[in-house]
Amino acid sequence: MDMTQYFLALVVLAGLLGAFGLLALAVQRGWIFNQLTGLTRMVATDERRLKVRESLIIDPRRRLVILQADDEEHVVLLGTDSETVLKTQPAKPEPSRTEIR
Repeated sequence: MDMTQYFLALVVLAGLLGAFGLLALAVQRGWIFNQLTGLTRMVATDERRLKVRESLIIDPRRRLVILQADDEEHVVLLGTDSETVLKTQPAKPEPSRTEIR
């Protein structure tokens, strides 16, 4: 094999990797799903209703979680066999994120 065949093989490899990268980008952005089915995007948007505010492991079998659903916070104790809502209260406003210079 001479150098032109090695160069051609590298060009073909780079082209294939680029095509796979574009395909992955199209799938990730939902372009292929929208074009093939005509449906709208079925992935979560930035505006989500449920957030995990904080989580604390109590022991290997139990975890304490603060969940925010809409305008309420729920303190939930998660166990291996059960879940218990300990407290429900109005959600605290999120602190504003300002940059410190």
